[in-house]
Amino acid sequence: MSITILTANLLTTALGSYLVTYRNHVKPLTFTFLGMAVTVLIFYPLFARLELWVKGLSTKIVKKGKSLAGKYLGLFLAFAGAMVVLAHFYAKMWYHVNLWGVLVQGEIGKYL
Repeated sequence: MSITILTANLLTTALGSYLVTYRNHVKPLTFTFLGMAVTVLIFYPLFARLELWVKGLSTKIVKKGKSLAGKYLGLFLAFAGAMVVLAHFYAKMWYHVNLWGVLVQGEIGKYL
């Protein structure tokens, strides 16, 4: 559930940021109503499917994790891996920080 919530929020924020770049091209209330309509048209089917997609992906990851590291450790590692991937995208979106680059260069201490 945490992964679904974070993924949906990430997608919502990215789309909202993209839509806002066009706000100066249209009158304020026209943009507001168009933006709301576009958001619903895009996210209604996405939210309807997102839980299924994340659940299917999570099931595959957990099965792979169980086979590699055992039941509980595999589940923990799969969850931690998904959280690291989401953290990468959030750090990139919010602070323009490349988490992979920071980890590879060993500079994580500068950002924590």
